[in-house]
Formats: sequence, C-alpha cells, structure tokens
Amino acid sequence: MTVYLDSWHKFEESIGGVRPVLKGTAEEMRTQFSGLISFLATQRTRTWDNLNVKDENINGIVIRIYIPNSFEGEYAPVGVFYHSGGFVVGDLDSEDDFCRTVSADANIAVTSVHYRLSPEHKAPAQLEDALANFEWIYKNAKRIGVCSSRMFTIGTSAGGALALAVTRKIVLGQSTIPADTVKGIFALCPLVIHPSNVPTEYKSLYTSFEEHKERVPIIDKACLLEMYNCAGLQPNDKNYYPVLDPESLKRFPSTHIVTCENDPLRDDGKILSSALSASGVAVDTKHFDGLPHCFWIIPFLPESEILSQDLIKRVKEAVKGVSLSIN
Repeated sequence: MTVYLDSWHKFEESIGGVRPVLKGTAEEMRTQFSGLISFLATQRTRTWDNLNVKDENINGIVIRIYIPNSFEGEYAPVGVFYHSGGFVVGDLDSEDDFCRTVSADANIAVTSVHYRLSPEHKAPAQLEDALANFEWIYKNAKRIGVCSSRMFTIGTSAGGALALAVTRKIVLGQSTIPADTVKGIFALCPLVIHPSNVPTEYKSLYTSFEEHKERVPIIDKACLLEMYNCAGLQPNDKNYYPVLDPESLKRFPSTHIVTCENDPLRDDGKILSSALSASGVAVDTKHFDGLPHCFWIIPFLPESEILSQDLIKRVKEAVKGVSLSIN
C-alpha cells in the first residue's frame, strides 16, 4: 500500500479530497495543469523584490532571465532551467516561482526557455530549443550579465531529461560552444529511460513505473505513456536517454538528483545515479519518502521548503569560489 505524509493528505483535503493527476489528451492535460497552477498561484505568500526579470524573444523562442539586483555591474553564475510537463504541458509561468526562488536565494542568475511542445512539435524539437537556448546564453553572457565560465543545467521531470540531454550534446562536441561549458547538473525527478527499453543491468532497479501506475498524484502510467506518444519519443533514442550511451556519461560534470518515493519516475533517478556513478561521475542524491512526483509545486507543504533549502545549499556549493570571469 502506498503511504503518503500527513502534509500531502492535508493538501488533498484542502482541495476537496481530490487527488490531482493529469489525464486524457494533450489539450485536456494542458487545461488541467493550467487550472492547478492557477490555483497554486492564489496560495503564494512570497514576493521577490530583489530580482530583475525580463523576457527575450530568441528567433521565435521566448526565454526568461532572472538576475539578482545585487549582481548589477557584475556577472552572475547561471543555471539554465528547463520546465516540467512531459514535453506536452507547461510554460515559462508554470515554474516561475521556482526559478525566482533559486535565483534570489542562491544569488545566481537563472534562465528558463519556453521550448516547443508536443504533439504539435515532435522530438527532437524540445531538445533543439533547449540546446539553442543554452548556446545563446553562453554567447550573449556579457550582454545579459551572466558568467559564461560558470553555467549549469537544471530541470524538473521532462525538464530534467532536457538538462541531461543538453549536457550530453555539449560534452560530445555536438554544439557550437566548448565541450566543458556545463559545470554541473541538477536533475529533479528526471525522466531518464523509456519503460519499454530498460537496459538489462538496470531492470532490477526499475519497479516504480508499475508500483505507482495508478492512483498517484500529478502523473501516472497512463499519463506518461500518452506524453511519450505525443512527443514521438523513440525508446532507443540516446539523445533523450543518455543512460543508453555510457561512453558519453564519462564526460558528464557532477550531478545532483532528486527522487520521490511515490513517483512512477522514482527509479529513473536511481538508474541515472547508478549509471553516472559507474562512469566515474560525482553524484549526490536527495530522496523524499511519502511524497509524489514534483511535490514542491505545492508551495505550502513543509517539505517544499525543505527541498528548496537543500537545493539552494547545493547550488551555492556548486558555484562557490569559482572565478566570475567572462568571455
């Protein structure tokens, strides 16, 4: 039996005893997700007055840039963020609070990209936009006030997959910027492997997809399979699933992984940790018992604050003592 923390039960009680989960077609899931995000926005109690936030249109793709006011006249380390949503839902606003919190509390710049969504745009459209955004930030670092020598990727769920996929492209020299540009990865509840193509050596680790296939919050098996189908993801695509390419993993920078117990993607994070460790990459993990996929979108959960504080600490450690010189 799946057990949830009391804090999660109280949240569900506060919304009428409903267990929120995305289901149906892409449009139906977008409507559901938008409704959830709109409700959560009404629960916001924090403001971020110390940030300079602006949107820029880069060849038709909009990015949002967050820079602490304290970095005026200097160059800030930058986390290039990719939002969640299974490549089907989500936008710049859906995790705006998260980006503001990371930028303000870690005292770094954050950028977020409104990459193209499926099913209107099949893979590799999302990866193309994600990589192009990272390259643009690197090449325009001085103009926008960020440090090109201290860039890392960060993403949640499908955005975590993009954070990994962008890194793979760069470390393999399949981009227009230096192969050592990405200094770290923060992958939160990442999508790592297709359930129909789990490598033999990891099958014993991969049980959460079936354990939490139904009656779980946010995403379940049916939702994930529909999202994979909408995106046109191929189970053997190394571009989206870097763990299928162990040689590339050897070039990855240090990686921080967040997993949640009651999440169909829980074991994706376990497989990622195992694969990176086997490749000699420094990995650390943070696991949350009794909670579902990306629970921190609920801002008033006590555990959301715990995750935030832990993540901020790790981001600060990742950028501490690094020269802020710029190209």
